[in-house]
Amino acid sequence: MAGVKQFNQEEVLDKAMEVFWQKGYEGTSIQDLTKATGLGRGSLYGAFSDKEQLFITVLDRYGDKFQAQIVEQLNNPDPYQAIKGMFEVMIERMSNPNYPRGCLNTNTSVGFGGKSEMIERKIAERLGGLESAIYLVLRKAQAEEKLSSEKDIRALARFLVGVSQGMAVLNKTFADPSVIKDVRKVALSFWQQKEDLFLN
Repeated sequence: MAGVKQFNQEEVLDKAMEVFWQKGYEGTSIQDLTKATGLGRGSLYGAFSDKEQLFITVLDRYGDKFQAQIVEQLNNPDPYQAIKGMFEVMIERMSNPNYPRGCLNTNTSVGFGGKSEMIERKIAERLGGLESAIYLVLRKAQAEEKLSSEKDIRALARFLVGVSQGMAVLNKTFADPSVIKDVRKVALSFWQQKEDLFLN
């Protein structure tokens, strides 16, 4: 095991992340990973045990880099601005040509088909974390009487997660950022209607 981890793990995970993001879990071979990371098979297995464990670690790295930015936006004390900021961060990432299209979590969930319970559980945890963060924003809005107490905020949180994941699927299919911006615009206009979520 001596020398196995004599590399920058974050850099290795970022390079592996890009390959998985572009090719998907099943489409990525160990050869792809060794080429991208510059590590030999033995070093990869020594550090991460196997491809599945490497991918799970990559999902954690992806969450730390990108989902953390979303959660930071959701800390905005203004509920509307918090949700708007969440979408803006997503669109900024999806519009950046330096990143593969779509979302690594969503791409994996859509194309995976239940072949790894560990990976599915990890993705479910990530999406569950996003739902919880949105739910807290809505609950705060209700506590401040900015949101009707009659609204089902758990359902609303799940709706907004669904919108975010739908944006990722559209971005995977269409390179035009205006497509996902249109989805964002409609989602936010729903909040601005007279009979919307927030009280006038």
